[in-house]
Amino acid sequence: MNAESTVFRASRPAVVVAPGGDGIRLAAWLLSLPVRVAYTPLGRRLLAAAALAVMLVAAVGFMYDSADQPRLAASFRPAGLAKDAGAVGTGRQAAAAPVRPKRSAGPAEVAAAWFAARQRVPVDQVRSLQQRRISATRTQVLVVAEAGGARMPSQYVTVRKGAAGWKVP
Repeated sequence: MNAESTVFRASRPAVVVAPGGDGIRLAAWLLSLPVRVAYTPLGRRLLAAAALAVMLVAAVGFMYDSADQPRLAASFRPAGLAKDAGAVGTGRQAAAAPVRPKRSAGPAEVAAAWFAARQRVPVDQVRSLQQRRISATRTQVLVVAEAGGARMPSQYVTVRKGAAGWKVP
């Protein structure tokens, strides 16, 4: 037995093309085109670049598709605005309802109100984006205002907690 035994390779080709017919020959030529291109160094580079481009387009498409869901944007409340817990009742039920103490404003609401006054915009057009705790009594809040048009000024506002609550120094 020789080194090229038929145990390790098939005795006939794997792809069998029926004889005759221009359409079959054209289909076989088109299907074998990527393999023939991959035999050349330039072809390998082009196929690698095409595969990389397809993966990048798919990744960017996935990121843009899953960035923010519309449901989250609709439920967003700017800092400084409290959502009512329920509808206000009328009659005896409203009179019998217990009075809840007003929740003190947190650092985000205080910073948003201060920045809204400084930018001369309504409080509902100011958003608190993030908070960074500096110490037990000091917090920095990043706020941005929708000032109109393309203007969106932003600033870190440092707020301090005192006996009366949070305030901007």
